Amino acid sequence: MEKHKRAHRWAFPLGVILTALAVVGAATLVRLAAGSIRQQIQNPKEKQAYEEFLAKIVVHDPDPFDSVGSVPVESVPQLLDICIWSILGGDDATPAGIPTDDEGNLLIDQEKVAAEFEKIFGKLGEQPLAHASVEGSDFDFVYDPEAKLYRIPVTGSLSIYSPRVTNIKKTGGAIELTVDYLVNNDFVFGANGRPEAPEVAAKTMLITLYAQTDPDYPYRVGAIRQTLGEDSVGGGARLG
Repeated sequence: MEKHKRAHRWAFPLGVILTALAVVGAATLVRLAAGSIRQQIQNPKEKQAYEEFLAKIVVHDPDPFDSVGSVPVESVPQLLDICIWSILGGDDATPAGIPTDDEGNLLIDQEKVAAEFEKIFGKLGEQPLAHASVEGSDFDFVYDPEAKLYRIPVTGSLSIYSPRVTNIKKTGGAIELTVDYLVNNDFVFGANGRPEAPEVAAKTMLITLYAQTDPDYPYRVGAIRQTLGEDSVGGGARLG
């Protein structure tokens, strides 16, 4: 699946920590954009909550999967990538919170990555999590199997999407969302100073979430699927 890349990337001299904060910035952009169309949708707070959670998923554009247990081994690093960035964007994303090696690389224990994986995607069942190095367009997160940790370089960049939820369909405990992937470079600021989302999305995906009781992780991702057309998502509440 060909991925839409940003026209330019973030690259900060202070390293990957500041780059990780760009993910938080994407969530802020989603929140502000949602506020600009608040009067046009039926459940703005619910929609906004989904978009803020999805920001750290959509930003990495992982390949589709029907369930976490069915993710092929070669695609697991994409989900590990999401987990590592989620850790970097959390409260511990400070030099004091994450140790470094002699070369200045951040060191993240594999158990912490595995715990983050379970919070975001759930358990793999009988299949153990296959830790592996993550290769990016401009950086690598190197997995050290002997030390059982990840070495995070001091520089990095990301290609950024923001999510726009356009349809919500709830069946049992599943929440199926139709999600537009918006390129952040395509956002413009309107006369009122608020960001206005582009009308045309780079692509649209179906993402299934399940609610959780953890306030820091209110949902887990159950599936990411390609859309088959508007008829495939009928029955949900079209939001805008």
